[in-house]
Amino acid sequence: MEKILEVKVDDNIEVVLDSRFKIKGFIQFIRLSFNDLEIKGDTYKIFYDKENVKNHRLLVQTLANLYKKHKKDEATYKKMILNFKKDVIVKIKKHEVTFDEEALYITIRKLSSGEFEINYANPNEKVYNYIKGLFLFDLLDMDKYKMVVSLNEETKKIVSALISKHTIMGYKVIFSVNEEEFKKSRSFSVEGSLKEYLNKIRNALELFGAESIYEWDNIKKEYRRLAKKYHPDLHRNKPELIRKIYEKKFRRVQESYELLEEYYKQKVTYS
Repeated sequence: MEKILEVKVDDNIEVVLDSRFKIKGFIQFIRLSFNDLEIKGDTYKIFYDKENVKNHRLLVQTLANLYKKHKKDEATYKKMILNFKKDVIVKIKKHEVTFDEEALYITIRKLSSGEFEINYANPNEKVYNYIKGLFLFDLLDMDKYKMVVSLNEETKKIVSALISKHTIMGYKVIFSVNEEEFKKSRSFSVEGSLKEYLNKIRNALELFGAESIYEWDNIKKEYRRLAKKYHPDLHRNKPELIRKIYEKKFRRVQESYELLEEYYKQKVTYS
């Protein structure tokens, strides 16, 4: 697993940032906020400055929070906060691939047997929403830079198709992923059958007033209500045109419920 952020606490606090995971404005903040600053190539050495203690504390706590988020090392986290007066050395780690400021860098990594994470180095709203839409019914958690998604056969197929793309919504994308964790499906296309299938699922959920397949009890309740409302037997004495409209609505309710029922069984099986 590649490191996004590496922190060493010794005589100084040394921070190594992956160049593909630049934090917008981070380097600008460093260059503009500290009076006592030494810059050598890609290394920024920040000396503790009593006149600028506020910015120094803010920087170290931000780094500590990032470190805690990625490493979950409580002891080191506390040590960093307690020793915030140490000098901070920030290094930008270069990779073999050239960092493209125009491209979107997205890392997908497996967290456990039941979930995986999508990290966005420089998120774009259109691309973010596109990918969110693909995993809409399997999202477990999300923020501006990350999505946590349930890992199952369906999401594996989506990842396999997604990482084969070089552009999304007209934007260049570069994926970092262990493809063995998301084995490819030869006959799968994001633009094809799966996208249509997911649209049908969304429409069916909307019909039953649900946002998630896991609202199954509410879906069943609404299905029974609508099936009774549109059942042809209740409208036999109405004009032919009205009967046909109700028959069409009844078929839609039946087909939508059957679709969601199958989808729900898949979710229960893989969860």
